[in-house]
Amino acid sequence: MKTKSIFLIVFSIALFYIAWGVSQLISIKTQHSLLSNIVFSIVFTGLIGAFIPIYFKNRFHWSYNKPSSNKIPAYLFLILAILFSTILSGAFVKVIELKYSWSLILKYILLFFPMSLGIGLFAFLLIPNTIQDWEKNNMKSVLLIISISIFFFLSFYIDSLFQDIELAATMGFIGLLLGMAYLFLRNFWIVYSALFIIMLVNTLADNKYDEYNFRIVIISTLLSLTILTFDFIKNRKIKNLTIE
Repeated sequence: MKTKSIFLIVFSIALFYIAWGVSQLISIKTQHSLLSNIVFSIVFTGLIGAFIPIYFKNRFHWSYNKPSSNKIPAYLFLILAILFSTILSGAFVKVIELKYSWSLILKYILLFFPMSLGIGLFAFLLIPNTIQDWEKNNMKSVLLIISISIFFFLSFYIDSLFQDIELAATMGFIGLLLGMAYLFLRNFWIVYSALFIIMLVNTLADNKYDEYNFRIVIISTLLSLTILTFDFIKNRKIKNLTIE
């Protein structure tokens, strides 16, 4: 990969961080206004979180998945990440105690599908494809895991506007476990699914987004789904042309 391309990828990660921080700052300053919802859900999670990594995927002909090396340790790390972040943390019990309505649970699912998708695309698609040949080099494999862990740490440190280093460290550890799982499994969709479960349960436990604008949530979800759908259609056409 050329130096210019690597610079663009690093810049896109920096843009991801900046957009996250700005969206959180606007949310605090405007007390969760409609503007803050739009910036967070549409600009940050949709346009930046989904479009940018998928653009690079198609430009450099990346794939979501690679042949796995060892599924057993991969699933063990996934299970450990989920247990640590939902059961052992007490988040799952707290969600049960809050007795959410089904409509509110649906709202949280639609809200954090694109959010977790954006994080997952950067962590488990963009970063692994930037560190070339990590599958064949032990040092690069270690670099991959550390890079994913640091990405999670910085993401959630910025999410708290540099106020909650304990949360950032916890998410950095979860990123480490998910990074280990990806190292062996090399399947974006399965590792992303684990991340989605982790973020959904912990967000429900925090109980902060009950009043979030439902229309913006729906628009954000449809935007991310549209980007994924166009990517799927484009790759299907390319696959069919290759077969013919």
